[in-house]
Amino acid sequence: MNNRIPMAILVVLVLVAFVWRVAHPPAPPLPGPLGAIPAWDSRTKIGDMGPSAVSPSGSFWAGAWNQKTASGELRSAILVIDLEKPRAFRQEIKSGSVVPSLSWKDDDTVRALVVDSDDPERIRTARIACVRRTGGESLECRTTALKQPVARILAWSSGSDKFAALLPGVAGKARVAVLSESGDLVGKVAEVELPPVASVHHTAAISPDGGWFVFSVAEDKVGGNITYYFADSRTGFAHKAFSLAELPGRVEGMWVSRAGVLTVCAEREKFQVLGYLFETAKSKLTPLGAKTDVTRGWPDAPKTMMFVTYNGGYELNLADGKVKQLFDLTKQGRYSDSWRRHVQDGRLYPRKDGDYTSISLVANEVDIRVIKKSGDKGPNILTRG
Repeated sequence: MNNRIPMAILVVLVLVAFVWRVAHPPAPPLPGPLGAIPAWDSRTKIGDMGPSAVSPSGSFWAGAWNQKTASGELRSAILVIDLEKPRAFRQEIKSGSVVPSLSWKDDDTVRALVVDSDDPERIRTARIACVRRTGGESLECRTTALKQPVARILAWSSGSDKFAALLPGVAGKARVAVLSESGDLVGKVAEVELPPVASVHHTAAISPDGGWFVFSVAEDKVGGNITYYFADSRTGFAHKAFSLAELPGRVEGMWVSRAGVLTVCAEREKFQVLGYLFETAKSKLTPLGAKTDVTRGWPDAPKTMMFVTYNGGYELNLADGKVKQLFDLTKQGRYSDSWRRHVQDGRLYPRKDGDYTSISLVANEVDIRVIKKSGDKGPNILTRG
């Protein structure tokens, strides 16, 4: 007896499967890097990488990718990487949305601003999406509508219920203010006149109580001329504090309190701690030394920060400005040139095993990898290639 299925039945089954697949196409991949750890890179992706942040402990990293399809549909997703394991989690955001801002509430929860347009002047609704690690292999996402539209969150400190925000406004003006988690205005809106091609830049800071904040304005299209404004959220008064030309390198950290503005700058192997102090007769940027009590003046600032350059790893003590070399990369062989260029100008975060996680962001492409405490190259996590 021939038990084989007749050819006609096979043809019918194939046709049914084909029709079902056409009627039920697979969901497109989420925006973000294609693949998985470690066989992926941040350049091979769907959509464009947006905001990113490292968790308070340095053990987790989160980034958002936004995509505008050929048909004009907006798609977004958030990627959370456990840097210690390593493992990654993806959270899809409701279609028709963009994520322009992202920060960590604590080591378990990412707070993302979700808006309904990629044009800041057309934003009509804004929500806060809290993406929380459940402890398993998935994420939990809950959203809360804000009481007013927000174009971008400029600064939101971990553990705080207040954030500094850029509000949608008229051309030629930047409207900034401090809001609560629900979107209620805290104090008054500050308005700053902008030059024709200027835009609000990404560097900002807010005091723990939300009373003061600092934001930056790029006064040209290339972002080479940046001005930093200090604002009082209670009165809505904002004034120019200092400019990029006055800083000895790129800004790696900024904190604000009633004492003034604390800034950490880096340029190759040179790291400096500066203060824009209010107690002086004329506020101006001043290099800080051991006489300044950084811990008391800026309690939310870290005690130390770690950096990686092409030549090595370094730790900066904010209290006295002293720098300690962690490892030397100049002793690496000639084949190290490529990965050393990817990590340079990045930040280092200590790992439980004594090694370091290196995170570098250039032109919205992230490079995340492990560097051994000896300075040798470790495993890749999400590199540029």
